[in-house]
Formats: sequence, structure tokens, C-alpha cells
Amino acid sequence: MTDEFSGYRAVRQTISHAVTKHRETCVEGIAHTNTIEGFWAPLKRAWHGSHHHYDKQYTPLYVAEQIWKYNNRENDRAFSCLLAGCFA
Repeated sequence: MTDEFSGYRAVRQTISHAVTKHRETCVEGIAHTNTIEGFWAPLKRAWHGSHHHYDKQYTPLYVAEQIWKYNNRENDRAFSCLLAGCFA
């Protein structure tokens, strides 16, 4: 679920994608922009905070790290799951 930014059009080929017209409303039925905005905020904070700069070559790895953190933000056993995945 995203706003109408054209950069998101490419994801339509690989995943389900809903669009809201952000200039008009933030919610259209079940489609809203809170989820994507909730993801981008920590990614941007990591860029300005701990990473300071993303080398273009490694950008997918930085983004993958944030995806993992976002998807496991409510997992009380996230570190154990991370270790299990590393040594599986």
C-alpha cells in the first residue's frame, strides 16, 4: 500500500499493490500509506544515524537489514531467530 508516487509502479509485477491518492486522502478502503511511511522512517534514520551514507553497491543490503528489522519488530525472540537463520 503506497501513495501514487510513480516509483512504486514496478512492484505491481511481483506483489499485490494498492494505491491511495495522498493529496486527497490517506485512506481508501483498506489501502493506506501508514505502513510504507512506517517503514521508510527507520530506514531514513539509519541512513542519517548509524550508517551516515549508503554506498550504492551495498544499498540493497542496508534495505534488506531494515526489512528484517521491520518484519521482526514485535518478535520477542528476534535475536534467537536471527542466529537460527545464520546457522541453519
